[in-house]
Amino acid sequence: MELLLHARLRKPDRMSNQEFFGAWKQESAAVLAGVKAGVIKSVWKVPGRYEVIAIVEVESVEQIDPVTHSLPLFKLGLDYLCDFQWTMLGSYEAWAERLDGLAAG
Repeated sequence: MELLLHARLRKPDRMSNQEFFGAWKQESAAVLAGVKAGVIKSVWKVPGRYEVIAIVEVESVEQIDPVTHSLPLFKLGLDYLCDFQWTMLGSYEAWAERLDGLAAG
């Protein structure tokens, strides 16, 4: 099952750049390890924003929480910086096939 992950990060005013980007650097290493392991199919950084978009593959939705909570930002207690939105993705080819029946009425 493929999922779209849209992650938005917030940098609190009281947090130094060194702390914020240092934590993000740890997160980045985990993300790249996920790419190497094949769990993360593609990942992008949104230019000009503290946002990341990724295509993640899991066997079931029950894996979302363990995957999320294994990330460095959560382990460091910085989960309040993160806003994750997970969206299930379905095959467009399968949808196109179902459209024949739907369009027929």
